[in-house]
Amino acid sequence: MTRNKTEFGTLSMFGVDPSCLGGISTLTRMLSFELDRCEQVDFCYLITTNQGNALQKIRCFVSALLKARKRFSTGEGIVHIHMADNASVIRSCVIIFLAKRYRQSVVLHIHCDLAKIRSRSSSHMKKLIDWSLLKSDRIIALGTYLNPLFQKLDYPSERVLILPNAVSCPDENLYTPGRTRVLFLGNISKDKGVLDLLDALVLIDDKLDPELIFELCGRDHIKVQVEIEKRNLSHRVKYRGIVEPNRKFFSKYLLNVLPSHHEAMPFSLLEASAYGIPSIASSVGSISEIIDNGDSGWLVNAQDTQMLANTLVNVLSNSEAISVAGSRIYNKVRECYSFQAYLQTLFALYRELIA
Repeated sequence: MTRNKTEFGTLSMFGVDPSCLGGISTLTRMLSFELDRCEQVDFCYLITTNQGNALQKIRCFVSALLKARKRFSTGEGIVHIHMADNASVIRSCVIIFLAKRYRQSVVLHIHCDLAKIRSRSSSHMKKLIDWSLLKSDRIIALGTYLNPLFQKLDYPSERVLILPNAVSCPDENLYTPGRTRVLFLGNISKDKGVLDLLDALVLIDDKLDPELIFELCGRDHIKVQVEIEKRNLSHRVKYRGIVEPNRKFFSKYLLNVLPSHHEAMPFSLLEASAYGIPSIASSVGSISEIIDNGDSGWLVNAQDTQMLANTLVNVLSNSEAISVAGSRIYNKVRECYSFQAYLQTLFALYRELIA
């Protein structure tokens, strides 16, 4: 049955500017496109932050709050908040406070390792985080890694939806043999393990095929070219800057490496996997729920440079293992991380809140 746009009330979604870089932006861009054309819901996406300076970010958030207040005043609806790291936690708390004043149902979608953020926070910040969770009608987590936090707060398990990120996956595995480039895709930062990767390559440079090139793709936060030159790795590692990850882009790479110190569910790993590129990644967040170690990829301990170095040597010397792992991770992503299935699950959650 076709539903009109008032049957589900209003759906107000809050998050980063979809035109920004990063996995959350990619996901919200896909969601906005689908929800905006859906006849079942009166949808509005409200941008809470952008890539401007501090003043521009503040103006962006204030503008979102003013629009939200006007929208909330028209009646009850659903508020879907995408929470990431750092300032996003504060912004999410403010939106929850405003939404509850206007009797909105709140879905808090957590895209970070909130337990780790909480453990490092002041007592006041801990209370604010706990309040935001307890005030949310439903919580979306990317994996089971936050379950201990929910249990500690006695948050009802039936109100938590485990919903991994999703990607658009090609109809067939596009991986081809003979590639000589290894990919790192993400913010070029210490927390993403880029320096660990460089240090590992110092240990094994003489053991790798001379034609093998590691390409770092993303926004540079650490002056990475200086770090590359300091380690005499200019022949082995190239910084490619900000890229557009599409079919042509992924067609170049043999292997993906993501030695992050902490993650929730990295979108870049799912994107590479959708193109049949297996990964060596840290066993943090929900990564171990995506990769079966030694079967569809390889897991290493975060900040363990020697383990990363050994794994790189072993994997890169076995092209057949890379091909098999690529085929397995492609099949898993196609089966378990489909965007259309993701959307259906999200709609079921909205229906439950409106009922």
